[in-house]
Amino acid sequence: MKNIRFYEAEKYNSDDYEKIEDMIYKTIDKKSYGEYLSLEGCSDTELVSKLLKTDEWVQGTGDLFTEYLILTYDGKRYYREIDNVGTDDDIVFTDIHDPSEQNIIYVTSIIYEPEPELEENEPSESFISQYPLEDILDEFFVYCEDMYEKENESDKNHSYVEFASEKIDDIKKLLSIIGKHVYNKQEGEYVYLKIE
Repeated sequence: MKNIRFYEAEKYNSDDYEKIEDMIYKTIDKKSYGEYLSLEGCSDTELVSKLLKTDEWVQGTGDLFTEYLILTYDGKRYYREIDNVGTDDDIVFTDIHDPSEQNIIYVTSIIYEPEPELEENEPSESFISQYPLEDILDEFFVYCEDMYEKENESDKNHSYVEFASEKIDDIKKLLSIIGKHVYNKQEGEYVYLKIE
């Protein structure tokens, strides 16, 4: 990756994004968590006692929910495994990834020239090679939010990617790669991320 620059994506001009500072935007993570449940036991014992006494629990519908009784209380969903109702294992769960809760994330985007001689994708290819991108994600504790398929398909000289994190400081640290040369280099048995 060379000639790394900030990419001012057109979407950043929409009402979905708020500019926080130069090259950093705040938005709501719109990823859908509806394809799976990530349950944890409800730790509020007083609330659990109250919820277990109500008769408003209903059996879930759809492939994901048929094994659960579901109750919506104060705008939040609670779950119980049907097979465990009335046993010592009758636990009230909440979904860690409650889709009704909005998750604020910070984003930034870059444009750069890939270096096929360093085992990166050809500039004319619409995909982005796994490395050094994956090492950048690990180094700065960020993830890819948008791979800009349209831009990567139409621009035959550059690659585009948007990074995101729930922590603005991670994005600030990531922006240290602007204007730098980022690549992987084999040293002995190991491959290291280089930022120069």
